[in-house]
Amino acid sequence: MTADLDLQRNHKLMMRFFLGLALVLVAIALFISTPGELSDGLVRINTDPRNLFYDFMAVGGMGATFVNVALILLFDLSIIHLSRATITGPALAALLTTAGFAFFTTNLFTTVPIVTGVFLYSRIEKIPMRTLLLQAFMGTAIGPIISFIAYGVGLQLVMSLPLAFLVGLLIGIVIPPLSSSFLRFHHGYNIYNIGFTAGIIGLIAVAVLRMYGIEVEPVGIIDTEHRLQLIWLVSAIFVSLIVFGLLLNKGSLRDYPKLLGNSGRLISDFVVLYGSGLSLINMGVMGFLALAFVIILRGPVNGPIVGALLTLAAFGAMGKHPRNSLPVIVGATIASYFHEEWGTTEAIVPILFGTTLAPIAGRFGLLAGIIAGYLHIALVGHVLPLHGGLNLYNSGFSGGFVAAVMVPLIEAGRNVIERRK
Repeated sequence: MTADLDLQRNHKLMMRFFLGLALVLVAIALFISTPGELSDGLVRINTDPRNLFYDFMAVGGMGATFVNVALILLFDLSIIHLSRATITGPALAALLTTAGFAFFTTNLFTTVPIVTGVFLYSRIEKIPMRTLLLQAFMGTAIGPIISFIAYGVGLQLVMSLPLAFLVGLLIGIVIPPLSSSFLRFHHGYNIYNIGFTAGIIGLIAVAVLRMYGIEVEPVGIIDTEHRLQLIWLVSAIFVSLIVFGLLLNKGSLRDYPKLLGNSGRLISDFVVLYGSGLSLINMGVMGFLALAFVIILRGPVNGPIVGALLTLAAFGAMGKHPRNSLPVIVGATIASYFHEEWGTTEAIVPILFGTTLAPIAGRFGLLAGIIAGYLHIALVGHVLPLHGGLNLYNSGFSGGFVAAVMVPLIEAGRNVIERRK
């Protein structure tokens, strides 16, 4: 009973925390941009066809991007409130992840239809919406299909806009059952399970579009002017997470070693297992580790990089921690070192997102994690053309295949060794 009361109390505090974050972003936007600039930037953010690496900082400007992030946060918080959900690990991970992707490619235009579709699925199946928040929020990974149909196929808006909305509804309806089914494909060792689901949907969508002669090519528009400002922003977010976590946990780190011993295999809800305080602390720690990695490489800090940093931190509430993530980062870095684009956005983002395979290191050890990270980099670029960049969680797509191959082989090898013993 006490644990339930603490969870409810912490839920209210976390709702206020993210509400405060959204309001601070709006205040910063109003300080650095005029209303006209914000309006024009938001129109561009919501009306351009886009896919992977479409940096809103370059497209709409910093102020409009901050407002876009705030709008996504406020929308998600509203859904959480209306569904009477309690913020645990999945909701916490989804909140910060969608905020990160609102720096590039995610907006309300592509979010609302998918979340509405998941709501329709909950009504059809008579399942409480609060149990489907992860699918609803993370399902926006496939949102670029909506904007591409609305603005990229050459139809008149009177036809393309309703068609795009209907496609978004359909995607939202099919994501929950598909994601549950695909979880068995990689045995829960790919944390971005919705990313794998979105990849399959994107693969089918691109195949259908190509039947009608419509090609979908990945687009790269990257901001190069706001590195220092974004470093300060994400640092402030990570510090806030750690301080807030310490306050909730009364300054204690007593159970943090237990969290570090968790394999991270889906579904590992750190909020339920170890408390909101330790989860927030772990999120901040993961964020700073990722940021330090980018700075050591002297890499850029732009919309996609910020999205990757916030996503890595977000899943500090649902499976990731330094012990199971660092081996994967090492393996991915080794593989990327020989890449001709070493140190670029295109090289760094897959390394950070490769931590989707952290449960492999958590369950099978250091060497398995390094191999998983290495194979992820080998595969991630090759699966991108399959969905044309319409799946924002491309690493979740490739990670699903890596886990599906590695886990059965490792377990088979262990069984052989055990039998011989």
